[in-house]
Amino acid sequence: MTSLQTVPTSFVPVNGTMIAYRRFGKPSPLPLVYVNHLGGTMDVLDPLLFNSIAKNREVILFDSLGIGHSEGVIPDSIEGMASVVVKFLDVISVRKADFIGFSMGGGVVQYLGFEYPQLVNKLVLAGTQSAIGEGVALPPRDVLASAGANGDQAPTEDDWMRLFFYFSETSLSLGHEWYKRIHERQLNDEERKEFLVGAGLQSQVAAIFKFTVDTGNFDRLADIRAPVLVTNGHADIMTHTANSFLLQQRITRAQLHIFPDSGHGHLFQEPELYAQHLEMFLNN
Repeated sequence: MTSLQTVPTSFVPVNGTMIAYRRFGKPSPLPLVYVNHLGGTMDVLDPLLFNSIAKNREVILFDSLGIGHSEGVIPDSIEGMASVVVKFLDVISVRKADFIGFSMGGGVVQYLGFEYPQLVNKLVLAGTQSAIGEGVALPPRDVLASAGANGDQAPTEDDWMRLFFYFSETSLSLGHEWYKRIHERQLNDEERKEFLVGAGLQSQVAAIFKFTVDTGNFDRLADIRAPVLVTNGHADIMTHTANSFLLQQRITRAQLHIFPDSGHGHLFQEPELYAQHLEMFLNN
């Protein structure tokens, strides 16, 4: 089976702008579409996670406008990002799908859930939060700064360990293994696209801010009718773990899984285990 390390990159025009994507895995009635985190490109995704998922279903990964291998300008709103997803899937003839959104991508997936319900079968919200509402906790400024939100330098390996993993010896050891894996895709005929920095990243930060301060988006969680799986680590410093409980309480058909000894990047810490939980949710 084709793997994330070797799957060819395809391109399609979306409103005249080329979007890059990778589609692989076991053929399935509904593909699983992944929506990425702040600064993330397809080239820095965890191959062990997505290869594990692809054993049971088709996976669609993509670089949104202005990111990685795609052309265009990064939208400065979550609504704009969601619109890109909808138009992209229409071009590749996907009428309905399951979605997993990690961190910023979880905001996009929430928006798909309450604005484009006809496109959604099931949703997975990983390490994400809602807009501001009663009980929602926001990350401290120093956490956002170390995520690269204030400059032109991508986070270092040490930054990622602090941002994505728990401070235990086990979690950090598995975190360093993840950091090795995200550099495994190295193709001679393809320029590698690392984490986003600079003006494009600032547009993403602006999009997150506008989505988060719109309290109407918190109220609209009740409009999500699709089954939802909320996941997080037990000590997420970027989107506080307590926010995951709020998502589960506010979304009618949501269930919650908190992974022990882990942080924001819980889905990358033990990716094969995460893929098993994901498959159980999508199959039931």
